[in-house]
Amino acid sequence: MITNEDLDSLAEVMRQEDNFTIATHVFPDGDSIGSVLALGLLLQKMGKRVFMCWSENVAIPPHYSFVPGVEMLKKPDDCPAATRVFIAVDCASFQRLGKLQENALKADILVNIDHHRDNTKFGKVNLVDENYSASAEIIYELAKRLDSGFDQDIAVCLYVGLVTDTGRFQYGNTTERSFEMALDLVRRGVSPRYIFENVYENLSYAALKLLGRVLAQARFLPEANLIYSVITHQDLRETQAIIEETDNFIDYLRTVKAADVALIFKEMADGSIKVSMRSKKVDIALVAEKFGGGGHPNAAGFSSSKGIAETLEDVVREIAKRSQ
Repeated sequence: MITNEDLDSLAEVMRQEDNFTIATHVFPDGDSIGSVLALGLLLQKMGKRVFMCWSENVAIPPHYSFVPGVEMLKKPDDCPAATRVFIAVDCASFQRLGKLQENALKADILVNIDHHRDNTKFGKVNLVDENYSASAEIIYELAKRLDSGFDQDIAVCLYVGLVTDTGRFQYGNTTERSFEMALDLVRRGVSPRYIFENVYENLSYAALKLLGRVLAQARFLPEANLIYSVITHQDLRETQAIIEETDNFIDYLRTVKAADVALIFKEMADGSIKVSMRSKKVDIALVAEKFGGGGHPNAAGFSSSKGIAETLEDVVREIAKRSQ
């Protein structure tokens, strides 16, 4: 559990140190992007030298291109080999840092800020607490302590993290603290409508065509209370959509009343299969951990080197164990 003393102590480190690298996990989502940018902008306003980094060489999802500071995110090869302080945000394990693991090891101070239950506490300093609905909530507490420059841009970044990881305040991790934070961010200039339109109503026509395919290809397995669909290289090629626009597609599958678990299997450029999972009852974080991934009880994911059919078989078998 994170205490006020923990937050005060890390805030003091941020005041004293001058050189920072901030990074997050591979396949970053709204919480990780918003949290990295919020903290990075805050430190910059304090006069610090800050590098905000991806953990992989991928494109920024179009629906996050509006987030303040997003143009400052650097790919792994453009990040310094070492800085005095390395801050991993929303990253449950050291391996999830991907190509930036070596950079993290070279830092004098490795800070781990996260809210995932399965976090391995790999930092020299660990601010980890699963009772926070998003890593953005933890960054928010730090921002209030540092206060210097906590402006509208930082508030927008934090709101993006909060609204996406709580599923627009509908997931079970949403708490009174989440709403109190949202209220304060709105008072600092955030427009909920602006965020909603950019994150959730920002599909390209190509992505809309791809979504149609995903829904048409969906298959329901009544014996497993599971629905799944796939996104192949052929689907992307024929619709001219990009994989970065598909983050929210799984939310359409999870609305099926008879399905407890929803899955989407995505063929990635490197040949691996990225599996996104949502659940109403089964703890799918435990399922994801079984295959080297992670997440939350109701939202998790992992990558597989196997084909779609074999990966599906493995996942269904593991989910069946958890359902008994």
